[in-house]
Amino acid sequence: MQSFEIDKTDLVRLKTALQGDDAELEIVLKDYHASEIAILFEKLAQEDKERIINILPTDVASDVFAEMDEEQSPGELLINLDPEKRSEIVEELDYDDATDIISQLDEAEQQEILEDIDEEDASSIRALLSYDENTAGGLMNSALICVNINSDKKGALDDIIRQSEEMEEFYTIYVVNDDRILQGVVSIKDVIKAHADARIQDIYKDEPVFVKADLDQEEVAKLISQYNLTAIPVVDDDMRLLGRITVDDIIDVMEQESTEDMLKMSGVSEDEELSGNWVEAVKSRLPWLIVNLGTAFLAASVIRHFENIQQQFPVIVAYLTIISGMGATLPRRHLL
Repeated sequence: MQSFEIDKTDLVRLKTALQGDDAELEIVLKDYHASEIAILFEKLAQEDKERIINILPTDVASDVFAEMDEEQSPGELLINLDPEKRSEIVEELDYDDATDIISQLDEAEQQEILEDIDEEDASSIRALLSYDENTAGGLMNSALICVNINSDKKGALDDIIRQSEEMEEFYTIYVVNDDRILQGVVSIKDVIKAHADARIQDIYKDEPVFVKADLDQEEVAKLISQYNLTAIPVVDDDMRLLGRITVDDIIDVMEQESTEDMLKMSGVSEDEELSGNWVEAVKSRLPWLIVNLGTAFLAASVIRHFENIQQQFPVIVAYLTIISGMGATLPRRHLL
């Protein structure tokens, strides 16, 4: 399957369907994946986005929100929805995705959303909102599967089945003690293959790779890449298990960090995004362009005082543009 990019044909088809009734629009939307709808949202008005979200089934709508970039302001879209539809979407989202979206809103709007959803979900999201978004705590999802180190095979399988009902997929089973202190990891394969009388303490692997909740997201990405992990547990200072970070979250972080590095190398402000519009670019760059223009005029006025020397040594003129170009390169990158 090829990656999806906005195509004029798709956009015209969707906008035409938006002019018709909901039944026609629903038929058209069925041909697109949630991630593709999120991309098409970049070219749609706010009222059109709201209409589409209201038509989509809750599970698909939540996937669309999860796929939207921060620049598309999914939080603004969410808060403008009907409270019932909004609550269904938030409860369907993974905790980390819901937290990322809700964190874009002001405190009053956050409270409005959290008061309308299940108390357990609200409590988990509030806990995640307390972490800095650029740390492991801000990235993690508190939904995970863990088993007690003292459990036998049957008890462990029962716990895994019960906990997995609320999760679409999981990669690792974490082993904890009675105080939820992380002890190690165990695979579902090892649990299934173990003898009927086996205990988790006999088959788990200790010394797992883990991160503290306050670790910078870039360091988390390095650890996952270094150890080829699909997920990594997050713990507090007492080694109490808090959540997990999956590889799909890290891909987003690596993309974000790469974009920031590219913008810096290009001499573009960190406040300016690749997807930003020209108005934002002008606002960001204009003050420093004016400063550069002023210094260029100043340099030109200084050169004019040495016209006699230029006439005596014409070869100097050939080097003026080279020297001025080399001298302007570094300041521009830092100013812009």
